[in-house]
Amino acid sequence: MINKILNAVVALLFLAVVGMSVAGTAWSDLEEPITFIEEDSSGIVHIGTEIFTTYVVAFEVLALVLLAALIGGIYLAKEDDMEAAT
Repeated sequence: MINKILNAVVALLFLAVVGMSVAGTAWSDLEEPITFIEEDSSGIVHIGTEIFTTYVVAFEVLALVLLAALIGGIYLAKEDDMEAAT
């Protein structure tokens, strides 16, 4: 019973953090418009510059979250030694 309550609290805290992040983001107020380079019409140079300068902390947090998800997926997919013996 206590595990379900703890899980619900953690999930609600996670949703609160995500909600505050979405609410606190200035979606339409760009500091500078995206400019395209003639050789690069896709804008990947601008996106790469923004990721590794302005949003480097968010990029690192995302990398850690994806690493944790990968490790969790491997752990869940791994067979237990007791199940493999039967």
